[in-house]
Amino acid sequence: MSHIISDESILASLDEIIANEESDDEFISDLFVGFDESDEQEIASKQNIGTAQGDVHKYTVFHQNDAEYKTMSDTEQSDTKEETEVSIPPLQPKVIVSQKNNKGLFTPNFKWKSGTPFQPKVHQFCPSKSGIQKEFELNSNSTILDFFEALVTPFLLGKVAYETNEYYRQNTESHIMSCRNASWYDTTSEELYLFISVQMLMARNKKLDISEYWSTDPLLYSPIFGKIMSRNRFQLLLRYIHFCNNNNQVTNDCLFKIDMVLQDIKNNFRSAMVPFQNLVIDESLVLWKGRLSFKQFIRTKRHRFGIKFFILCDVETDYILDFIIYTGKTTRLVSCNPNLGQSGAVVKTLMKRYLNKGHTLYTDNWYTSPILSIYLHKKKTNTCGTVRCNRRGMPPFKKTKLQPGQTESKHTEKMLTIKWMDRREVHMLTTIHGDEQLPIQKHGKITMKPKCVKEYNENMGSVVKTDMLLSSVECVRKTIKWYKKIFFHLIDLSLLNAYSSYKTVTGNHIPIAQFQMELIRQIIDKYQTDRLPKSRPPTKDQPSKLIDRHFPSEVPATQSGRLARRRCQLCKKNNKRTDTRYMCTECDVGLCAAPCFNIYHTKKC
Repeated sequence: MSHIISDESILASLDEIIANEESDDEFISDLFVGFDESDEQEIASKQNIGTAQGDVHKYTVFHQNDAEYKTMSDTEQSDTKEETEVSIPPLQPKVIVSQKNNKGLFTPNFKWKSGTPFQPKVHQFCPSKSGIQKEFELNSNSTILDFFEALVTPFLLGKVAYETNEYYRQNTESHIMSCRNASWYDTTSEELYLFISVQMLMARNKKLDISEYWSTDPLLYSPIFGKIMSRNRFQLLLRYIHFCNNNNQVTNDCLFKIDMVLQDIKNNFRSAMVPFQNLVIDESLVLWKGRLSFKQFIRTKRHRFGIKFFILCDVETDYILDFIIYTGKTTRLVSCNPNLGQSGAVVKTLMKRYLNKGHTLYTDNWYTSPILSIYLHKKKTNTCGTVRCNRRGMPPFKKTKLQPGQTESKHTEKMLTIKWMDRREVHMLTTIHGDEQLPIQKHGKITMKPKCVKEYNENMGSVVKTDMLLSSVECVRKTIKWYKKIFFHLIDLSLLNAYSSYKTVTGNHIPIAQFQMELIRQIIDKYQTDRLPKSRPPTKDQPSKLIDRHFPSEVPATQSGRLARRRCQLCKKNNKRTDTRYMCTECDVGLCAAPCFNIYHTKKC
């Protein structure tokens, strides 16, 4: 026995929808059913009209002249008539049985209103747990190195040291080693901290070539580099530093080379800080002009060509909470409903740990959309951002041109969109602001600016600010291996987060350049040992030997306890070989006690 639903019954149901003021967002509830489950399925498969027995089919019906939706299931229709079976005949042309477009995506029709004030439903945030987590044991008495080691841990550098030693052995087993390679010995996490400090120090002493940092030319001489690490050792570490086992290469994994470091750094970033209320998502670009399948071009960025990062940043502290490296189709994003798009998948991946907590998220027009705003609102997350006027779900505005300072707004029950005329039209979408405006003075004239635009400008610049801070202290250098450049960029991000954490915990707002110099100094003081090889002796005159105080000392004994000797530098210049037990520790040269030591330090010889 069957029963046919007439057009009158459908229109009667439609009248009930129109009478419900919140029906404009009702389709979202159906759209995101089971959305947060780990085994999410695409919405298209959920809405598929099958014929198998036991399927629950969902239909969306609306009249051609109305913009209201009503989703009904077969089981719901069966419940309306007791002991009757329901069959759905072909509907009349004025009833549409799908809300998909030709790409399989849904085109929402929100119930936008105008002419009435918008009252935002703001989710409240509790800041009591915000800040650095107690398990990291960082307090006002912690050193700058403690903050850095909380993010770049000795355990992480220990794994890097292991992979570096293995990579050296893999690449030298079947090759004849050069004299430089023959001096290799296994590296350690302590030495890698010194290696990183040298990289940071190079950023403060700009030179054209790496070898110039160890030059003894009086115009280029910088003795600190030779005291930390020899030139040959530094170049060996730079050549063989590695982060994975190449024998375990994973197919189609673009980030396999750097994945071990990437995951550890990201986990440390997430665990160290509980963010404050305002968050921002934006892109950042690491300069790279070599060959790379996922290299990007962004005209508005300082570098333009490079590797793109999606970054989630805390506005109050400028702390980087999380990031995603864009690799095209293989970008690591959580499974996501196709109606949110790739930009929505990026937001969902970055915000996964911060939903349902009352945060306010600021985004630009690549991310912002009505569907995403409603989804985040259901997850107790406020949103504000610029938006493209042609986004799916956006309402049409009048085509008349506005005068500077004028606005036009429309709203639903949960979100407000504003068109504001500045030098050009600006479209905003927000769930936390009303349509109030503030007077501003511009070029000697008073104009009106929406409050949402003002707060967006105040909060959106955090990612740009991090790029600006790193531009003067970044330790990234030119290299032919892209993953090495990413590694040094991760070190820079760790430096920036350690700086943000230090300011948050201690309240000491020192410049980042001073923070970096003190970090380098503390690394050298803690990890420099006598085991490190000495740099090669200088071969050119050094101004310091004539003006500083120098004293003779005995050449240190060997490890076996035998007395050691060094060749006299002055006698060598005179084509005479003399081995002596005395040396100048400051100049790191062997010298006869008399008269060579006195001549060397008083005359240009």
